[in-house]
Amino acid sequence: MSKNKIINVNIIIDTTRLMKTFTSPSTDQNKPTGIDHTYQYMVVADGTDISGQGTGDLSFTATQGDVVRFYAVSEYNNYDCPVILYNLFKYGGDDVFSNPNFELQQFPDVETVAPASFNPMVLQSPNPTQNFWFAQNTVNKKGTENYGLQFAVYNSDLSLYGYFSWDPQIIAK
Repeated sequence: MSKNKIINVNIIIDTTRLMKTFTSPSTDQNKPTGIDHTYQYMVVADGTDISGQGTGDLSFTATQGDVVRFYAVSEYNNYDCPVILYNLFKYGGDDVFSNPNFELQQFPDVETVAPASFNPMVLQSPNPTQNFWFAQNTVNKKGTENYGLQFAVYNSDLSLYGYFSWDPQIIAK
């Protein structure tokens, strides 16, 4: 068993609250509206020394060689007011990751299971497919890195609502 692992960080953006607070957010992806840590909830799988699970101030420890992946959705699982993560980049601290920018990965037409009817226990597979995407980077060195996370929020009619950003942190030991 390898000591290196893939650490998945799931981010849920509270789009209802965000849209009530920010009625005229930036529509320039290069100048997103900055938000504090109360508009998102982060959950990590496979990390160690985890604290702040389910908050915007998640902290976990990764080791050299670990791959960290970030996923983002609205509180409606992107069914309503979808969220698209479009940029993660270093803005301060140590050089923890192998690249200053996270690599955006997309996996189109991944086979999945989905309810075949209203009863979610009756599934169809492998006909349904879904596109999956995330941002990932490899932990290269020990330290604490601050990074910027930028995402777009769309209205229920799938028109752009605005661009947002905030500044989480990763600690590698």
